[in-house]
Amino acid sequence: MNTIEKHVLELIGEDPDAPDVFTESNMTPIRDSINDAIEEICMVTGCYAESYYISLRQNRNFYKFDFKENSIAWIKDVLIMTQKRRLEQTDIPRLNSFNPRWLDNTGTPEAYFPIGIDAIGVWPAPASDTDILELSVIAIPQRYDEDTDRIKLRKNWDWAAAHYAVGEYYASRGDAKTAVYHHNNYLSKLGINIKYPKSSEYIPFFKSEKEPWPKETG
Repeated sequence: MNTIEKHVLELIGEDPDAPDVFTESNMTPIRDSINDAIEEICMVTGCYAESYYISLRQNRNFYKFDFKENSIAWIKDVLIMTQKRRLEQTDIPRLNSFNPRWLDNTGTPEAYFPIGIDAIGVWPAPASDTDILELSVIAIPQRYDEDTDRIKLRKNWDWAAAHYAVGEYYASRGDAKTAVYHHNNYLSKLGINIKYPKSSEYIPFFKSEKEPWPKETG
């Protein structure tokens, strides 16, 4: 039983050393909730980063990548390792506006654009096979199954994940008041001060602060 699981059992009134209900064979619901918490924390905070390398090919704009263990949340940065230069982020509509024949352009890549969660495009297409891209990505760890598996989460967020799981536990039993209490504790431990908005006009969203490129004016 890992540390987060022990915290959860303590919060719901179980003895972690001699549990009555959630023994090792019955821990699946608790572990599912903890995994959900870890995934959400990584998505919200961007706390788990990995690097991924792609060898560029001549005249090829699009590349697919595959994580063996984790999954990608979003691309944080892209560098051309051989030139130690950062690529600018763009998108296909902007490229179409910049130059409708952008797929015919070749040279040293100057911009990249994500395609879904497992592919990336570069512009212009590489003129040779000599360059390598280094992708710095925010990743979502693979879900753990056993208490001996590594938990890829900062230790200071163990209690946040525990409160999330406890909130789901009480919600599944129809105790909405206690569930909300623990979910608010989860948000507090995570450092998110804004809880559920009272006004329907306020809709929180994520937005990149990167400058789009290339400019539509060229």
